[in-house]
Amino acid sequence: MDKNSHNPKSERELIRRIAEDLINQPEPEPEQAEARVAFGDDMAGIPDSGGWLWSVDMLMDGVDFRSAEHGWETIGRKAMSVSLSDCAAMAVRPLAALCAVALCDSLTIDDAVAIHRGAQSCASEYGCRIVGGDTNSWKKPTVVSVTIAGRAEPGLAPVRRSGACVGDEIHVSGLLGGSILGRHLTVRPRVELALELNRHHTPHAMIDISDGLSIDLGHILDSSACGAELNKDALDKVVHPDARRLARQTGRPPLEHALHDGEDFELVVVLAQAADKPTVERLGLTRIGHITKTGGLKLRHSDGKLEPIEPRGWEHFR
Repeated sequence: MDKNSHNPKSERELIRRIAEDLINQPEPEPEQAEARVAFGDDMAGIPDSGGWLWSVDMLMDGVDFRSAEHGWETIGRKAMSVSLSDCAAMAVRPLAALCAVALCDSLTIDDAVAIHRGAQSCASEYGCRIVGGDTNSWKKPTVVSVTIAGRAEPGLAPVRRSGACVGDEIHVSGLLGGSILGRHLTVRPRVELALELNRHHTPHAMIDISDGLSIDLGHILDSSACGAELNKDALDKVVHPDARRLARQTGRPPLEHALHDGEDFELVVVLAQAADKPTVERLGLTRIGHITKTGGLKLRHSDGKLEPIEPRGWEHFR
């Protein structure tokens, strides 16, 4: 269990408390139930909305970027990218976005324009348009918030966190760890890959790696009421060179960075065991483990030893 899960001020505890309050909302009519996405997934939807789903992400100077080091256009691109990544997590095509910015009083109009230009440039690459937003100023560090709306492709449902089944195989879409060395600013949301997977392979569950592989996979396990076993030899193959570079600085094992660092924005994809392996490999997915009935998250070593993995990653309110 995540070390912060019992912290009364942890992000996960806040989400749990809000979810409890939302339980008392009126249930949708039976014919509308499929249109609803439960609170706590990567995007949210409501019945009678034409299948639209929404997500919002907030980036803060000093937490998600450093304005003293990073250009404003780069910051705008990242703000849009992380919201687009939520669309990828549910295999939803992004269509429209709202961009709200609380600008530090020291910023110029040119700085503000650069933020929006970066966000729009990124959005347009994925067929999404900024259609509105809001701008304020204050004496505190700059905050950028992007709300994004999208829909699953015709005839397909969004992929949720809650569909993992015992025996399913767990894959990741790329290399992991060490993103803080610079990759966190150049996010490439896996939107097209997610849509391709949903068209031809129907993932049982999916999530993007924003807070760390172990903690984000843990969200799938919690939502699907199951456990998982990861293969160490397979995980070693998806350790990013940045994780190895960072390990030399921190003294921590590269695999630890791959499991817990976060902001990789790759996908964790849970597929049926019978998924076509050559096609899956062609799409760049690497199998790293499988879903188990119970037991939390565990790591299988090459000698057969099995050890628990404590889900760790980025947490607000720490």
